Parts: sequence; C-alpha cells; structure tokens
Amino acid sequence: MVGLIKKILPLALCFAMLITIAALGQSASFQVRMLVSSSVYVSGDLVALQLQTLDSEGRPTLEGSLINLYLVDHSGSTVAIERFNSAKQDADQAFLLPEELTTGNYKLIAQIQGSKFQTEALIHVYSPTIFSSTALPENANPELGVEVVNASPMDENIEWKVDEDSFSISTETLDFGVLTVKVFDPLLEGYPVSGVVKKSELAEAEKESFQLIPPSKDPNSRISVFFLDQGMVEEYNMRDSASIEEKLMQHQGSSAVWAYQFDNLGETIGEVTVNISDWKNKKFSSFDNTVPFDDVVVNILDHKRKRKYIDQIYRTDFDNYEPFWQKSDQVAPDQVYLSDDYQGIATLREAFSGIVSKASVKRNKDSYELILSPANAGFRYEKGPLILFNGSPIFQFGDLIETPWHQVYSISVYNSFQSQNRFGILGRFGVVSIEMKPEFDDPLGAKKAAYPFYLGINDLVQINSEEFDPTTPDLRPVLLWISGLTITPENSQTVEWEASDVQTKHVVWADLLRKDGKSIQWTQTLTDQSSQE
Repeated sequence: MVGLIKKILPLALCFAMLITIAALGQSASFQVRMLVSSSVYVSGDLVALQLQTLDSEGRPTLEGSLINLYLVDHSGSTVAIERFNSAKQDADQAFLLPEELTTGNYKLIAQIQGSKFQTEALIHVYSPTIFSSTALPENANPELGVEVVNASPMDENIEWKVDEDSFSISTETLDFGVLTVKVFDPLLEGYPVSGVVKKSELAEAEKESFQLIPPSKDPNSRISVFFLDQGMVEEYNMRDSASIEEKLMQHQGSSAVWAYQFDNLGETIGEVTVNISDWKNKKFSSFDNTVPFDDVVVNILDHKRKRKYIDQIYRTDFDNYEPFWQKSDQVAPDQVYLSDDYQGIATLREAFSGIVSKASVKRNKDSYELILSPANAGFRYEKGPLILFNGSPIFQFGDLIETPWHQVYSISVYNSFQSQNRFGILGRFGVVSIEMKPEFDDPLGAKKAAYPFYLGINDLVQINSEEFDPTTPDLRPVLLWISGLTITPENSQTVEWEASDVQTKHVVWADLLRKDGKSIQWTQTLTDQSSQE
C-alpha cells in the first residue's frame, strides 16, 4: 500500500503543478476591458468605471479577476492605485481622484496581476485652482477639444429603442452581452472613454504581496488581522498559512493594519510583523501633457465649479457613492460616555473607576490595570480588554491611564457577545475605545502613522439618492450611468431615468460587449425619438 502511495504521490504533485502552470498561463493572457464614464474631471471628482475581465481569446468571462488600476501622470509615475474584483458586478465601480492633482493629462491603466497586457484610457484632469485664476493653464490649448462619439450599431440581431425617459434593448440571437448606458448633457459632461489594450509595461516579478511574519510557527495558533480604519478583524488559522495571504489580498476596503498571534487556547503569543509591497515604484511610459481647453471644456469646467459649491443639488445616483463597509451592519458599542456630560473628573483613570459601568481599575505594582465585566453577567473577565486609543490597539494603558479627562472626547465599551464578536479573539475580554478631542495631540500618533497601509479591493458602492423632486430646477449633467447589465435572448433590458425639464439635447450613449469580445457602441440625442428595430 505504501509503495502504491509512493507511486501515486509524484503523479498527483505533477498533475497539480500542471494545473497551476496552466492557470498561470491563462491569467498571463487575460485582458481588462475598461470603460471610463467621462474624459473631463476636476481633482477630487469621482470616476465611474466599468471593468470586465476578458479571457485569453478576448471574450468576457464572469469568473472575474483582481484588477490593479493605476492612475499615472504624464511622466509615467504612478500617482495612485485602486484594486477591483471584476466578479463583483452588484454595484457600479468607481474611485475618487486625489484632491491634490495638478492640471494635466493622466492615464488610467488597468492590469490583471501577471498578465502580459494592460488597458489604458486617457483622461484630462483640472485643478480647482483654475476657478480662481484668469490666466490660462500653461499646458492648456484653447483650440483643442475633447473627443465626441457618434456611432450607430451595425448588428441587425439587436433591437433597441430610445424614449424620453427609457432605453430598451433585446435580442433573439445574441447569446450573451454586457450593457453599459450613459444619458448626459454633452455641453456639461464629457463622452465616455474606451480603454485601449496594449502590451504590459510591468515586469512579471512586480507583484503585490501581503506578508505576515508571526513570532511562532505553531500550526494550531491563530492570527488576528485588525483593519484600524474600518474597525474590522479577520482571523486565520496558521495551519492554513498557504492561503492566508491570498485571502488578505481580497479584503474589501483600504486601511492601516495590525496583527497579533494567539495560541489554540486564546493566550497571547505576540505581535505579527506585516510587510506590504509598495506600489509607488510602478513606472510607465511618458506621454503628452497638453490638456484641451476649448469653449466646450470651459463650459464643462464652469459647471463643475458650480457643483463644488452646491454639490447637494447635483447629487444623483450617478455620483453618489460611499464605502461598502460604512453601509454594512456595524455593531454599535454597548455603552458610550461623552466627556462633556461629566464634570469633576480629572483623569481617564477616574472616569473608569467612577462613571463607566462594568469597569474597574486595580493597582498592579507600579501601574493600573483595567478589567471589564460582561454586559449581562456579574463576574469579571480574567484579563484586561483590547484598548483602542484613538484607533491604535494596545493591551495596557501604562501612563495613558492618567490622560486628562478634558482631552478625552468619548469612551466606548464593547462587552456583550454581539459587540465583541466583531473583534474576534482580540475582543474576548471586551474592548474599550477612547477617542481624543481633535485639538489635542494623539500620544500614539507616531505609532499609528507607522502601521503598514493596505490597499484593499475598492469598496465604493453606488447608493440611491433621494427621490427626484420635480419642483426644483433640474441641474443634472448626467441623468443615468449604469453598467454591467447582462443581455440574453431570455433577458432583455429596459433602463429608466428621471426625464429632465431642461430644454437641451441630452445624449444616450450605449455600449454592448458581445460574447465574442467585440464591442458595439451607438449614440442618439433624446430630441430625436427615432429608433432602430
């Protein structure tokens, strides 16, 4: 039997290696199909996207991939990076441009890690400083305008119709298609941009990594990874160490991180070293930095200037996004104490001793130790809680227990099963969060700034704005942006929007990605109610 196993094992390992090599070979040929909602932006604007994975033959696949999206300036330097999972099509993809961008041309470059291809789209970004200046930007050309798309579909197997407030599409022969639609005022908003696939400029060795170096190799131990900015904990067993980094690379949302190791009984082992590769060294080819500045661009920018001041009027489904983790069910603390509600308290220690329920402070040699009791029980935990001091995790207060009370904004206590559960094993003895008033220095600020920062999967999701009010002036430059809709013979699509009361020529722009990887685009003004069938 042992001999048989010895014969089978090398074959199994060889087979596994062949599968791995084949998978890597396929991903190396994968491409990204990218649509950018506009070509004109102001620093700090939100960029709506549609990212679709294409297989080695250029056909759309629903399996999805982890996509790195680089924002690159004209010198080829990486300014920012976002990561997307193209399998998540339940919400439109988007990211925020950095607010400090200077006026110039920028490229969005999308790539699946390890792929031989990258997809580029050129956008024009303008600094808000142009709004307060009468001079033309040095790199602006007043005779240069943005690209205008005028296209009609060339596929007789598709039936489509445009009405005043809806767009319908159906097919009886097309097996599969992915639809994106934008309805907008071309005098106030740029046309969408299609990305161009090129050979990758990144070396295959340049791979992102999320490496954990624990103090112990005990396979029965556990690692808790705390995402400070999100207040979330993910936990992993050391016996699954081969998949830990892969799972962490798929975490949704960016955050500073801190990790700790526990044995199988929950006893502390020590802090885990976290190494995250730096994305800032990614370099691409340089390109021209002359931005268009004709009358159409000036009009678009003037409209964006007004939006900066009365943004709430323009808030629509197109540009209303928020982080996914803010929408998720965040468990509230069991108790919250605001310092302004309590007088006559000198220090944080006195607050825990006098006003915080289910908390006690005991002297331990030359220091003080905080102990909590469960919210619904009379006994005390055997050890101290996890302490989040202005978001920085610690297990002992030390001298911070004597922090002046007037510098503290609030104390939050998590000591019920439901609230502690979000912190995993880190919160087994309860959690206390102390928030300082912003006018006072954070004593752990330097430590917090040194935590490694992880760029997770982009977690911006589109949220529904308030119901459209027909009694107010309609100042929307974009009536609709929607992407990732699936079209099949059994599944036609009709998208609707709130019609505008402004007498202008809105444009319906649509893109249909077919199963064979070919894209069909067409445009039509809403004043022309003709249709093709």
